[in-house]
Amino acid sequence: MNDKSAKEIGEFALIERLRKKLGSVGNDADVIVGNGDDAAIIKAADGKCWVVTCDAQVGGMHFPSSENVSGFAVGYKSLAVNMSDVAAMGGRPRFALISLGIPEETPISFLDEMYGGVRALSEQYDILVLGGNVTRTSGPLFVDVFLVGEVVEEKILRRSGANIGDRILVTGHLGNAAAGLHFSSRPHIQLSEDVHASITRAQLKPQPCVAEGVAISESGLANAMMDISDGLAGDIRHLCEASGVGALLWESELPVSSTLLEAASVAAKKPSEWALYGGEDYELLVTTPPESVEALQEIVRQAGGALLTPIGEIVPSFEGISLKRADGIFALENFAWEHFSG
Repeated sequence: MNDKSAKEIGEFALIERLRKKLGSVGNDADVIVGNGDDAAIIKAADGKCWVVTCDAQVGGMHFPSSENVSGFAVGYKSLAVNMSDVAAMGGRPRFALISLGIPEETPISFLDEMYGGVRALSEQYDILVLGGNVTRTSGPLFVDVFLVGEVVEEKILRRSGANIGDRILVTGHLGNAAAGLHFSSRPHIQLSEDVHASITRAQLKPQPCVAEGVAISESGLANAMMDISDGLAGDIRHLCEASGVGALLWESELPVSSTLLEAASVAAKKPSEWALYGGEDYELLVTTPPESVEALQEIVRQAGGALLTPIGEIVPSFEGISLKRADGIFALENFAWEHFSG
């Protein structure tokens, strides 16, 4: 019997396999968006919908062991990554449930700190944590958050709406989280204090783009949106597959910070490699018609977002997904962060 393992087929093939096992489950008239997007969306009342998502953070995979990371950062990030999924649909986060898998030896002080991180972020965005579940585990600590948000039905944004000719834009800067992860396992390498703090914060305490996502959604100017969690190169591929299109990214326009430039110089890395393939940026990836770019940039700026940068264009699907560099146009490497890949 040739029974492949989860590692052998990979994360995205596994997700698709499990989705097919469900068949028509969930094909209800009240389901607006089911499997295959950043979150599911279910009709509520008065033209509003519930946005529902869940995401687990696992010790040793998404954050270092409890001896090497603060509980506050673990709690904060566990809620933040789910908020990013809701924001990617244009929704506002409202309610959360949290399930914990706790090894027996976990210090109570660490769990106290963790819930301090959850509370700090939930109070900032007026999210009610309604409870959850606690279980003992012999494996690493894990935090599984189920989050419910709210969006007006006519303002929902999906991955599947990109049109040929659209400009591709991203919020914020790319690659800082990847730099933070790189240096977290190399404490012997010296960075300036400001740079180290900035990239560490990006990796452990991402700021979800809730205000930006809501503003983009309410503007009616965007055609498609998703968040960047698996790396730009991987997530633009997800968006293109959902929309039935291709993409051309412009390497020279990728928004990288001066912090990333310094970190990349010290690490002897190309900044664009972290920006394209790093993952865990939790920025928003948006498409809009060319004539709407400036208006959308101003809307995001007014909402509190410093940047909304055009980084490419949507092209016909037969052109594939490419990267325009100074020395020509090349097929974009099909690489994204995957569980089971290492």
